[in-house]
Formats: sequence, C-alpha cells, structure tokens
Amino acid sequence: MRGYFRPVQFSHIIGHAPLKAKLIGNIREGRIPHAQFFLGPRGSGTLPLALGFARYLLCSEKGAADSCGTCASCKMVEKLAHPDLHLAFPIFLNEKQKTCDIFITEWREAVLKEPYLDDELWRTKLEGENKQLRMGVDIAAEISRKLSLKSYQGGWKVMLVWLPELMDPNAANKLLKILEEPEPMTAFLLVGHANERILPTILSRTQLVKVPALNPGEVADALRERYPELSPEDTRAIGARSEGDLLEAFAMAEKSEEELFVFFRDWLRACYGNKIPDAVDFGDHFGKMGREKQKAFMRYALYLIRQCMLHWQQVPQLVRAYGEELEFVKKFSTLLNERNVSGIREELETAHGHLERNANPKVLFLDLSYRVGGLLRLKD
Repeated sequence: MRGYFRPVQFSHIIGHAPLKAKLIGNIREGRIPHAQFFLGPRGSGTLPLALGFARYLLCSEKGAADSCGTCASCKMVEKLAHPDLHLAFPIFLNEKQKTCDIFITEWREAVLKEPYLDDELWRTKLEGENKQLRMGVDIAAEISRKLSLKSYQGGWKVMLVWLPELMDPNAANKLLKILEEPEPMTAFLLVGHANERILPTILSRTQLVKVPALNPGEVADALRERYPELSPEDTRAIGARSEGDLLEAFAMAEKSEEELFVFFRDWLRACYGNKIPDAVDFGDHFGKMGREKQKAFMRYALYLIRQCMLHWQQVPQLVRAYGEELEFVKKFSTLLNERNVSGIREELETAHGHLERNANPKVLFLDLSYRVGGLLRLKD
C-alpha cells in the first residue's frame, strides 16, 4: 500500500471529529478512565484512535486540539517505541513463541505501514495465513510484569491490548485480575472488533468507546489523499462500496475492479445456465486466489447482491452502483423473487464465514455455485 498516515496523531486520523474532541477533552479535564475499550468495525480506525489517545496522554506539551508532535514523548510514540507505551497483541503460540516481545519489531512495522491494521494483514506479516492468532496466559503475565515497572518518565503508563477477543480463557481471567487491581497512573486501552467474544466481567470494568464506521465522504477523502490518480467518480464509487471500511476501500483501489466485476458477472451466468464445466473452471480459478483475495471477492459479491436487492425492492435511490455495475444490477435484479432473494445473500454470507474458518476454497466455491445456481432458477 502506498502513502503514509501518521497513525498516532489525532489530526491525521480520518473522520471521527466529535469522538476525537471528546477524548481530548477527557484528558484535559483530568477524566481519564483506568480502562477503555475502543470498539468498532474493521477499517473504522479503532487502533489509530487508541494510539492517538496514548500519544496525547504522554505528550509533554499538549495543545488544545492535538499532541504537539515535537516533544521527546511524541517522537518516541510516533515510532511506537515509547518506554511507557506497552503493547500486547495476538501471535501464533507454540512452545518457543509465547510472548509478544519476540514480534514487537514486526508489529511496529505492520502498524506504521498500515495503521488500520486487521488480523488478516497481521497474519500475513507473520507469514502464517492458515494459522490461528491467539493471546495465551504468558502474554497476560507479560502484561502484568510490564505494569509492575515504574514509569520511565514519571507520569502515565499506557498498556494497549490489540484484539483482546483473541485471548485464551486463562489469559482473559488473568487480565481480569489485573483490571480489578489497577496500578495508579496506568491507562488500559483495549482495541477490538468483537465484544461478544470477551468476558462480560472484563467489559464491565472498561469504559466503552464506540467507534462507528466511516461515512462514504470520509472514505473518499482518504482515497484522494492516498491515491491522487483516482478520478472523483472512482473515489465516490469506492467510498460507497466500502461501507465505511477503510481497509476494504484501499484494497478496492489497488486491485482491478473491472477484473473482479467480470469474474463475478460471468460466474453468475454460469450458475444460472447450470454450466457445470464452467462452474468447475471458476472453482479452480477461485482456489488459486490467495485467502485475502477470496474473502475480498465474497465481500464484493455481497455488496453487488445487496445493490440488486435494493433495485428489486424498487428503491433505486439507495443503490450505490455505477457504470457497468449499475447495468448489471438492473438486469440481474429481474431474476430475484420472494423465493430466492434471501437465500442467495445467505449462501454468500455462509461461504464468507467458512473462508474465515479456512475451508477448502475450491470445494467451497463449487458447492456455492450449485446452490446459487439452483436459487437463481427458482421461479416466483
């Protein structure tokens, strides 16, 4: 990915102006919670916001609207190397790899390259596409040990825990004990996307910071900054398609949208025509894609199907498709009816979920082709 957003300064974080003002106000007024949970969807900016909060808290020359950017603390936080900023994140646990410190250099590199980092990008950075990221009890013990240290600069200590939903039960219970007996002048910043996977007792001891998805205009602004060669129409279209997910928008900007559209269109034609040899060929092609591209295709397919559903429901003013996509939406929506409209969407959502759990992509896609083809041929 090109471009560089300074991930740890509020003024460089896309959108969320009211939330940034509230976080700054809390610090300036001395209302700093012991523990906060920055919760929001993928690509919304949970991690940049938490890092921006940490930088402002540790800054020695705070401004009214942002950290100064020039003091020693700001310079160290900008490199994610401040001695009072401690970092915890999931890794591939094994007998030789039990704590985060082994991978701290890799995590810093990943965040500085893409501050809207998600678990898939982190997994790719660690070169373990099909492995499971986890946080074990040794990481929780590492958190406890670091918090027992004195503040290097004599002020606040910050413990940022990225994706706490990937904690093992024993690690979560150990973290709970740490939260129940907080160290003074310590700020816990949990950053994640799935609060339902976290112990309710942990959630009850944190202040929830809800981070909403970005709006299409904010996504378009970010695209113009990172990809100045994109036309205004392209940034507007991608902003609408991304559904507030900045990572998804960047991925769309960097891959051939036309290629993705043609693959999806021709695959559906093969499904509808019950062309088994063609469906097998599409399955072979899909199986050779990387896991990220496979999931990106499923998200794109769900987006276009939703546009078709909106057109079928006779609310064209809500359709966010342009050019060839719009022509496809108009034509394909004529195949939708009460018997198949929900089923097609559910099949795509199920397939995406199975990909998340590392299903065999070729077998999965061939099965999806049969199921979607059968639904498309259903008459109202």
